[in-house]
Amino acid sequence: MKKTYILIMFAFTLNVLNAQNTKEVNLNQVTVNASRIVNKADGMILIPTDSQRKAATNGYSMLGKLGLPYIRIDETKHSITALGNQGDVQIRINNVIATKEDMLAVNSESIKRIDFIDKPGVRYGEGIAYVINIITQRDNFGYTVGTDMTQTLTAKNGNYSGYAKINHKNSELGVTYTLSYNDFGGNIYDEKAQYKLDDGSNYIISRDDIDSRSCNIGNTFELKYNLADSASYVFQTSLSANFNHTPGDYNKRLITDNGNEYISETRNKENLKSPVADIYFFHKLGNHQNITANFVGTAISTRDYDYNDEGKPYEYTTNGSTWSLMSEAIYENVLKPVTISAGIRNNIKYTKNQYSGSVEDTNRMHNYGTYIFGELKGHQNKLGYVAGFGISNQRYSQGESSYNYWLWRPKATISYSLNKNLAMTYSFEIYEHISKIAMISDTKIKKNSREWIVGNSDLQPNRVTTNTLRLSYSRGGLNSITDIQYRLNSNPNLAYYTRTEDDQFLYTQKNQHAINMLILQNSTKYDIIQNVMSLSAYAGVYRFFNYGENYTHLLTSYNIGGSLQVYLGAFTITANADNGWKFMEGETWNKDASTTDITCSYHIGNCDLSIDLQHPFQNNPKINHAELVNQYINKSMIMHSRDNGNMVTINFAWKLSKGKRFQDIQRKMKNKDTQTGIL
Repeated sequence: MKKTYILIMFAFTLNVLNAQNTKEVNLNQVTVNASRIVNKADGMILIPTDSQRKAATNGYSMLGKLGLPYIRIDETKHSITALGNQGDVQIRINNVIATKEDMLAVNSESIKRIDFIDKPGVRYGEGIAYVINIITQRDNFGYTVGTDMTQTLTAKNGNYSGYAKINHKNSELGVTYTLSYNDFGGNIYDEKAQYKLDDGSNYIISRDDIDSRSCNIGNTFELKYNLADSASYVFQTSLSANFNHTPGDYNKRLITDNGNEYISETRNKENLKSPVADIYFFHKLGNHQNITANFVGTAISTRDYDYNDEGKPYEYTTNGSTWSLMSEAIYENVLKPVTISAGIRNNIKYTKNQYSGSVEDTNRMHNYGTYIFGELKGHQNKLGYVAGFGISNQRYSQGESSYNYWLWRPKATISYSLNKNLAMTYSFEIYEHISKIAMISDTKIKKNSREWIVGNSDLQPNRVTTNTLRLSYSRGGLNSITDIQYRLNSNPNLAYYTRTEDDQFLYTQKNQHAINMLILQNSTKYDIIQNVMSLSAYAGVYRFFNYGENYTHLLTSYNIGGSLQVYLGAFTITANADNGWKFMEGETWNKDASTTDITCSYHIGNCDLSIDLQHPFQNNPKINHAELVNQYINKSMIMHSRDNGNMVTINFAWKLSKGKRFQDIQRKMKNKDTQTGIL
């Protein structure tokens, strides 16, 4: 289920970007002296220092050292998330959407700059809050081999990647393999639930884990071939396969049911296989024009087994299959001082999920989408602007249910420099939110002795409107950004609970009135000692408005955090802390726990070694707390994790390169499908 909310966030933060640069740098119409950050209408450009390049071991490590505003980087778990959950973070390398394996293979010393786009244009797709584009200069080598290995010493958790590339003339062939696993036995879930029955009485149940296992093993293999001349054309094709296996998760729980105690158990097994074929083509037409095309075919096969014996045994299996084809074409004309682009994107998806056992059902869903867009981007003296317009059509059918949804999608950003240090930006956008296909299935699944999850095949997409005002200040090693945003979600899919006559409680999603969010936030970074010590911090206040058919829920939350980085020759020390993110969607508020981590890394020759400590001095930290405040159900849900407490993780990276330079691949698009549609 997509988390949709609106926030008011005020933040105070100290934001650092090195001002040690003494040479003049020319960056797309903006010349900057003595500054490593350049503000643009749609974001900013960041130039890493030599200390940061030498200290970083991969792409995640480099981004973690830059202190990007409103972004959380977990270098150990290789994850990137947006603070405030305002949408997804899209990572690109030389304009190509990057995988985790791509990020691990990045040579940090070859990074020229990072384009941080916090107002993505209409062509980046739905649900994208930020785009991070890492621009690199390829090494002058004919082959590259390397490995990146991460292993937790205090828990069963690891990630091992190996990669190799070889090039000859205009061709490059690359192969990547990654093995990841985690096997946690210390995740303990505690739930206290009160149900209001049909006769007006209250029924109380406690569900407390006494033993659990959460295990996943993943294998990813990719074979990629590139053909490119001196930037006139690029042809790239790749074949990849993902294999994920959950051998046997379980939870043994002590159930206290109106004073009666018994032991209940849930079990889950899953196998997922997903081959992907990707073809990309770029061709330059003269000096200013180019065309780009991308075709991606994906198949996902899922085998899933679920068992729950709370009350009485309930078990079922799911055989799922999906096929999808995504295509995209873009024309671009780079003029001065404007760039004009236009394109079209299509997607076709078929889903078939067959349930057997306690659930007997077959879902057959057809999804189609077309998006036509155009965009104008440029600058004039102190004024920068991005204007885009799109037409979106989304179609869906499942049995007798269907929709044919059209939406006009304008987007505009205007930036004006008040002086050499201060700039103001206003941004406006309309886009659609589409429910994940799992929730539009017409299947009914039992969750426990009292609750059911019910898909709603009549869910419709909804319109989202955002207005953002930004004030940016840069001077020397100080950079500060303050945002005020108001977001309106019209007729969104919100939680909807009903109660049957025999006191069963059904959860589904239904298009209801609105979820609105008001945000006031700030992110700042500052150099304390140039090239030695930097400090970054953020803080904010969030206001959520949830308007359902039979409820109104409001919430104000606060989020603060920061990081400190110290560079000592070959050593780098980084410390991060925050108080956790709290939000409310529908009738449930949810709060991630506060986090603290310390990382020390050492660089020698072609090798990098680092050690990371998360949740220090906490043996059994709380990692999540949520509460449901429905008219029929009141529920408190808390998750603790011994595996995350005092977690010590080491990372070893090695890379060897030699030979000639291969033509840069400036890929501008890549599509991917991961939705199985299983409820």
